[in-house]
Amino acid sequence: MLLPTRPDEPISAPPSGEAPIASVGGILGAVLLFKLIYLSLVACALWGWSDLDIGSFNSLMRQWPLNGGPTFGSHFAAWDGAHYLFLSEKGYVAGTSSCAFYPLWPLWVRWLAPLAGGDLLLSGLLWSNAFSSLGFALFYRVVAVRHGHQTGILSLAFLLAFPGSLFFQFIYSESLFFLLVMVLWWGLLHDDWRCIALSAFLLPLTRSVGLMAVLPILWHQLAHRPLWAWMSALALPKTQPRPEPCWSHAWCYWPALMPMLGFSTYLGLMWLWTGNPLEGLQAQRFWGNVHSVSNALNPVKTLAALFDPTTVHEFTGSVVDRTCFILMLYCLPLCLRLDRSFAVWIYMLGVFPAMSGTFTSFTRYASTVFPMFVALGVLLAAREHARWRNVLLAVFLAGHLILLWRFVNWRWAG
Repeated sequence: MLLPTRPDEPISAPPSGEAPIASVGGILGAVLLFKLIYLSLVACALWGWSDLDIGSFNSLMRQWPLNGGPTFGSHFAAWDGAHYLFLSEKGYVAGTSSCAFYPLWPLWVRWLAPLAGGDLLLSGLLWSNAFSSLGFALFYRVVAVRHGHQTGILSLAFLLAFPGSLFFQFIYSESLFFLLVMVLWWGLLHDDWRCIALSAFLLPLTRSVGLMAVLPILWHQLAHRPLWAWMSALALPKTQPRPEPCWSHAWCYWPALMPMLGFSTYLGLMWLWTGNPLEGLQAQRFWGNVHSVSNALNPVKTLAALFDPTTVHEFTGSVVDRTCFILMLYCLPLCLRLDRSFAVWIYMLGVFPAMSGTFTSFTRYASTVFPMFVALGVLLAAREHARWRNVLLAVFLAGHLILLWRFVNWRWAG
């Protein structure tokens, strides 16, 4: 079952015996309830058994609160969360490590803090969970329409249980980024150029990899409005008719400019705030330039790093990060059979971040690689695969809980 590639095409009914597709509102309510229970249990656990690593807290480049020792709220603002809250309160200051983080998320936390009584920590938690809940509901809707309710629910369950998905509950940019990715995916499937243009513009203001949103946009356009005949044959499955190539389609490619416009806006804002448009890129030096585009141009280095783990799970050399990458590669063939456009999504969201950062934080980045969870849902939805489905969910949940407890106690999680 495929979602119509154009908004005026009918949607096929679910197969006989398939449960009806849940409404977006119903899924959104269920996810919000899940998040409320999730954070409540975390708070209760921390209240009775806090194990905060005070040495890590004092040694990191940024803490929250900015002055004084740790508080109960510090558990919910660890690592990058402290940087985002600093930017929300102080703004961008030249020469500081926080300049490495992109501005849309901390600006949003600051702008809407009055709705949370002026509390930046509460604002960040509320909006992170609101954005990720909307993203999850939209993810379910698209998958369920294309593959049925059961697959939609199972894909969402894998996404929620995945270890790296813990960051969707905290003050990280993953929630906003994932929502914008879902809006872009939805827009491409429905030829809704307002969704495409808006999300493509905002993605590079959220995370650097957002600039690569140009890839799925170009893929979609070349498949449906090809300038050359071979592109539609490459991108579309054999069951769909091939559109005629035509140079007059060139004007339809303007949305591909939006990621570049968004990134140019980011450079302009950094120039305005710090006097240096490259301040954010240069701030990567505080992390030893672990993340660098030059790494993505060196596949030999990536391959060597893949087979050279040094720790179970730390900032670099993590076995967990590499295992998540291998899982993504395992899902790749099925992803390509489901939808050829998944190839560019996986490269944008998974392969490029893994290569540019030599797998650093990949468990977190993998949480946004939505084709992987679609493939797992499709693969394990059958009744005969129930045992493997339960095993994988159990492994995901165990890893999620371990990394969650490390994160809220200021130990490395991703």
